Amino acid sequence: MENHEKTLTESISDAKMEFERLQALLSEKEAEMKREEILKKHTTPITFLEGRGRWTTRVNGKQKTLKSRKELEDWIVSQYSETATAKTLDDIAEAWFSIDEKRSTDRTLVKHRGWYERFLKNSPLFTKNIQDITIDDGYEWVSYCLSIYPHMTRKYFTNVRSVLNGIMQYAIDKRLLTYNPIANMKLGKDVFCIPDKTREEDTVFSTVERTSVCKFSMNEAEATGEAKYYAIALLFELPLRDGELCALTWGNIIKDIKGNSKLVIERQLVTDCTSGKAKGYRIVNYGKTRAAYREITLSERAIQILDRVKFLNTQKGYPTTQSDFIFMRKYKGIVCGCTQRCFDPFLRKYCKEAGMLVIKSPHDVRRTVCTNLYLNGMPPKRIQKVMGHETLEQTLEYIRSTNDDLEDSQFFNLLNQAAPDNVIPMKTKVG
Repeated sequence: MENHEKTLTESISDAKMEFERLQALLSEKEAEMKREEILKKHTTPITFLEGRGRWTTRVNGKQKTLKSRKELEDWIVSQYSETATAKTLDDIAEAWFSIDEKRSTDRTLVKHRGWYERFLKNSPLFTKNIQDITIDDGYEWVSYCLSIYPHMTRKYFTNVRSVLNGIMQYAIDKRLLTYNPIANMKLGKDVFCIPDKTREEDTVFSTVERTSVCKFSMNEAEATGEAKYYAIALLFELPLRDGELCALTWGNIIKDIKGNSKLVIERQLVTDCTSGKAKGYRIVNYGKTRAAYREITLSERAIQILDRVKFLNTQKGYPTTQSDFIFMRKYKGIVCGCTQRCFDPFLRKYCKEAGMLVIKSPHDVRRTVCTNLYLNGMPPKRIQKVMGHETLEQTLEYIRSTNDDLEDSQFFNLLNQAAPDNVIPMKTKVG
């Protein structure tokens, strides 16, 4: 009996070991098949570099060079395996956000997260198998968005859709899709709400408004001895974003080889959203766009304002070394730099004191500077450079027409005033 039980126990143990061995072989075979499938989908050539004796290829634009082909194939498989089990867009959303974190500002990332949570995460589109998504699912998603936010404008929808497009592109990069199935949706004008139209003259300051606002700004600075009020007057002299204005230090003022004073724009103050929520501010060593780094020539009036700012800061006992902020204040007894929240209320107050019917923003000041540069004859491409815009199209959107513009008929009449030397004579047939 004992021998029988012993034999039975050994048989069970052997069967268990055999089962585990077969399971391991099956897993190994599945892994091998999965590896082969991934390598088949990898369309970029795997090339042997004879001069270096190494193998090289690219995955999603990322080049890798290793000693052996097997090492390189192992790396290729690892690059694709992270999304190999992904079935829905929601499965790869976090992977896309990990990339978005590296290329977006904190503030933009918070917006992307918010749009994802509100319009994408719980939508039918994000729970459907990626391979089964069609353009009809895209139209259903638009209806889903409008059911959540009925007053959505086309511009707002475009912002939300940018997150979806980013995740779709990530799916394409990872070979989960071959194309974006909802890229060609045709959405009519009546799908979204039409925003209230703003008159162009309500987004720039007229000459009278500018003069009045600057006067109130400088008067308050002189009356209180606080140089921060001069910031509004300086904004009308320079094509700056308010975040760039806050980040300016005295070291940003330089002299070129001709002796001209220039302002170097290389940093900005941004809302600190590193925790996922807006909390305080921080200085970052990059601009809003790739074109944000620039040097701006200072006008005589701008130099005068900056000289006065330094004098008042010195009188107040504020430091004025190369690394100190140009516009400073005392906050809870501590001397620190100003933020956007300082300047916006100043400007609003001056607009009211000037009797303006439309209260304008620091961004309207930036539009005013852009428009005035254009009206004074600066070529649009040069305006683009000093504004820190990536494209000329952005710059042209900032230029506003005013009531002082010539009528169209006056512009066309100027065509007849070409100098005789610039007119090509017509050839006439002789005799």
